[in-house]
This record gives sequence, structure tokens and C-alpha cells, in this order.
Amino acid sequence: MTLRGESASAEGLGRPDEVLEVPRDLDGPVESDRARLAYAIHDGLTQVVTASVLELESLAHRAEIAPSEATEALREAVRELRRALHEIRGVLANLSTVPVTAQPIEELLRSVLDRWQLPATWSIEGDLAEVSPSVLEAASSVIREGIANAAKHANGRGVAVRVLASDRSVEVSVEDHGRGFESSQHESVAGHLGLDMLRRRVADVHGTLDVRSAPGKGTRVVARLPRYGQGVSP
Repeated sequence: MTLRGESASAEGLGRPDEVLEVPRDLDGPVESDRARLAYAIHDGLTQVVTASVLELESLAHRAEIAPSEATEALREAVRELRRALHEIRGVLANLSTVPVTAQPIEELLRSVLDRWQLPATWSIEGDLAEVSPSVLEAASSVIREGIANAAKHANGRGVAVRVLASDRSVEVSVEDHGRGFESSQHESVAGHLGLDMLRRRVADVHGTLDVRSAPGKGTRVVARLPRYGQGVSP
């Protein structure tokens, strides 16, 4: 099965700082619960609020040109903040349980692209029906983080997302054509979210994460995940 799609764009501005701190040593049961909470906050609340901040920044610029557009942008920002409140409630409701199912990838993709209003092309190839829920959650995190970073740093140039499922693995790639960065700028940084947390999320299901970027060359993130969370064979 192959699904493909595109999404239109909206203006994206600014670069809100990520300040939520996350524990670094997460091997025991208590630490595992803390990690699960940190993932839930980052994947839901943090990204929704960041999108709202960008929308409000866009509003400030658009208000100078077309007040009618600014009014609609303000309504959209209110909707984003209500979505953030809904996700806070979801995080609180799920603290005592471990999810046994994952959101379908196509549904997740459409939701994230709608949130960030970024021009995009995407495809889903292969059968994801029997992929482990934990692997699908890791794949979803790669998609969320890759699209969020593109929205914040690609200056509206768009993003391409591809999910390819085979008999043994699931490969997720997110590529943008933004300003890029030196690899050393995004090595593990103690106490902060972003690629560091994403690497841990992928490692939790015995997958691998490859991040390629250079100034002016955009960024490509590729995760290779075992279908059942047992490790990716060469």
C-alpha cells in the first residue's frame, strides 16, 4: 500500500527556545516513567504551544498589512491554544497507563502538517498494520520533530516526509531545504530537548538515527526502526 499527499503553506516566523529539561539517566522503572512523561510533553504540549507562538508572531506582522487576515490568524491561534489545553488533559489522563496502540501514521502526518501549516509532500509505502506500537510511536516522534524543526528553521521552504515499511523494518525520512546547521551544533546538549531526545526515543526501540545537515544545504533526518523493536539488521 502506498499513500501520498501534499499540504499547502502558511507563514512561519521566529524560533522559540526549547527550555524544558529532561532527565538524562532513564534506565530504572521510575526513570522510565519520567521519560515517558517527558516524551508526551515534548511530542504534544511543547510543539502545540510552539506552533501557537509562531502563529502569534505571524499575526503581529500580518496586522500591519491586512487587519482582516490578522483577525483570522488570531482565531487560529486561539484554536491552537485550545488544542494545547486538550493535549495537557490527555497527558494527565495517560500518566498512569502505558499506551497499547499508536495513532495511525497517516492521521498523525496530516495532523502535524495542519498544525505547522508548512508546504509538504509525503508518502507512506508498505504495510504498517502489524508494526509494534512502540515502533510506531518512535516513528511518529521522528515525523513530529522533523516537521517542527523544518517549520522553525526552513523559512517556509517546505518539507518532504517518507515512511517505508518492509518485512523487517520501518524507515522514516524527513527532509527540508532550509538553512541547515553544522553537525557539531546539535550534538547532545545536557538538559535540553530536540535531537538529543529523539536519538534516545529511537534507541529505546533499538533503531538508528542519521542526521545530515550543512549550512545552506537543509537537513535530512532518517530513522531506521525494526518492525518489532528488536534491532535493525544490517
